[in-house]
Amino acid sequence: MENLTKDPTVNIALDTLKLKKQALVFANSKRSAEKCAEDIAKHVKNKHLIELSDKILKALSRPTKQCERLSRCILKGIAFHHAGLPSKQRELIEDNFRTGVIKIICSTPTLAIGLDLPAFRVILKDLRRFGFRGLDWIPTLEYLQMCGRAGRPSYDTEGEAIAIASTENSREEIEFRYIYGQPED
Repeated sequence: MENLTKDPTVNIALDTLKLKKQALVFANSKRSAEKCAEDIAKHVKNKHLIELSDKILKALSRPTKQCERLSRCILKGIAFHHAGLPSKQRELIEDNFRTGVIKIICSTPTLAIGLDLPAFRVILKDLRRFGFRGLDWIPTLEYLQMCGRAGRPSYDTEGEAIAIASTENSREEIEFRYIYGQPED
């Protein structure tokens, strides 16, 4: 896999595009999902989804800065998705991902449950999030739900789930907690 940037999440997303596949990138916050989509979109060339971008921008009567950010990403076939988006925008993103127009969605775990989407690859950017005790590991069951979005039987014969580890210690912790760990009740 080519390392076009210093960010492994962006590199894996770009590799997914090179394979002509789709991916979901899970981040631990709305802000992180939005930034990740923008970072990936910066490296995508020659995609100009003007009509869809315009629909996203005009989903609200008065577009917000968030609408403008999303619209710019959509031009490149990249989106972000979280509970802070209007339902019309979330619906446009999901529908256009299903048809293959949108290739990458960077999301909070809101997309991990209940949606059947054609993602060949799931990239787990962040497996820790802020909670009552500060930054903590997500539950194993949530990890499995996110990984389960890759290679859905109705769309693909196989899929890949890739967890990003920033250090050798975090790689070992991910392996212990999620690869060999047991899901909670």
